[in-house]
Amino acid sequence: MPSSTIDLTKVVNRANFLNICYRQNTARNDGEGIGTLNEKRIHSVLKEYFEPDKSRHEVPYKGYIADIMNDDGIIEIQTGALSPLYAKLGAFLPDTRVTLVHPLIAKKTVSWIDPKTGDISPKHTSPRHETALDGLLELYNIRSHIGSENLFVRFPLIEVDEYRMQDGWSRNKKRGSHRYDRIPIQLFDIISFDGPRDYMLMFLPEPLREAEFTSAEYASAAHIGKQLAYRAATVLTFAGVLERTGKRGNSILYKCIL
Repeated sequence: MPSSTIDLTKVVNRANFLNICYRQNTARNDGEGIGTLNEKRIHSVLKEYFEPDKSRHEVPYKGYIADIMNDDGIIEIQTGALSPLYAKLGAFLPDTRVTLVHPLIAKKTVSWIDPKTGDISPKHTSPRHETALDGLLELYNIRSHIGSENLFVRFPLIEVDEYRMQDGWSRNKKRGSHRYDRIPIQLFDIISFDGPRDYMLMFLPEPLREAEFTSAEYASAAHIGKQLAYRAATVLTFAGVLERTGKRGNSILYKCIL
């Protein structure tokens, strides 16, 4: 358990996040602008948000560099795919509390940059937004670590302004285009997973908690695709929520064990 009474990695302080974004996005003294930091900009904001003491950033530990190490353990912030963290988590988790922070883009506006002129289009709100299910897809890539009692997962739901180069292969040059930068704007919430019950409440529909089911039945109950349902059931099995009880025909049967 953390040494502090309140687990600060769960605290949603929107004003503080906004101030950090403002300071890092507009009050730079090094002349860096749009496109210079890319995903590191989001990483930097989240690092300061979860630990303002910079002396606790980038700490060598067990042959790796921990993003944050403080009295409550290690905080690892990963803005992209989680699979590159697999070995690092394997080194840290046996004897260290690790809080894994993976931001989800709950809202974003998109602006297009003309690569020839540098002109930037007006912003428009993207219909695409990430949810906890998107985070689950990433957890699948580190699934064998999910059941560790030392692993705690946080999904900050954030808003970003995204800038894309209009250099794609389609007629309007948008499909296949390259992302130029993402600028964090605000924090909406933090979804937290501290143990099996949190995973169950978020990802396992209530009707399935008292009966055996297949991944196809899970997909139907959760209103998600079959491939995602399979991955969700696999993660929940590693998380200690489900167990495999046998087969029905060619389909694996699962049962909640909480």
